[in-house]
Amino acid sequence: MKKIRTLIATLLLACAGMSYAQAESTPWKGFRFGYDHTFVNLDYEDADDMDFNGFTVSYAHAFNIAKKLPLFIETGAGINFSRYSEDESASETIGGYTISAKNEISTNMLGLTIPVNLVYKVCINDKLALKPYTGFYMRINMMSKTKDKMSVNLPPEWEGIVDASDYEWDEEYNNFDEDEVGEDGKWNRVQGGWQIGATLDISKFNVGIGYAIDFNEIAEKARCGIFSARIGFNF
Repeated sequence: MKKIRTLIATLLLACAGMSYAQAESTPWKGFRFGYDHTFVNLDYEDADDMDFNGFTVSYAHAFNIAKKLPLFIETGAGINFSRYSEDESASETIGGYTISAKNEISTNMLGLTIPVNLVYKVCINDKLALKPYTGFYMRINMMSKTKDKMSVNLPPEWEGIVDASDYEWDEEYNNFDEDEVGEDGKWNRVQGGWQIGATLDISKFNVGIGYAIDFNEIAEKARCGIFSARIGFNF
């Protein structure tokens, strides 16, 4: 009887080990939802960097590339939306009269990102798996528009003498149109870059963080770096 129990226990342990090994090499696919913080570094003297906040909705699909190793290629596609906005106000008093002005600038951009990552899957237990990754991506910038609005407040006593509308504007620019933004301000349609990060699977759910940096400039003397945080699920 002891020999039979020992044999059954050994078989159960062997099956558990086989299931665990299979889990390590099992590919996955799923949806991801995330927050993106994009830093646009402007290589001009005294220029302030631009910070975009946005989100990504993406699909990920992994393929096992080594039979005896938990090594995968993960690809997919994601739609990214980001927005930058800045308000600047100033006022000045001349001869007892106060003049104030406000400049509002915002940029919205929409892109499609296609990543190709090398992923190593480390199973912590049957419910947790850590997956560090690194790889490359291509981003297609589909839309980018900038709004620039200037408003001016003049003293009531100046009514009929100075027209505030002569100093105000409310304009919108297509950042891909050289005629509207100039040669130096024109954006590139396609960018490529390198990324690194890690994700954690908790049963079917997924969380992760990553950092990416573009190889080429998005515009003249302007380059992007992106911090991202993701949540999602696998199926």
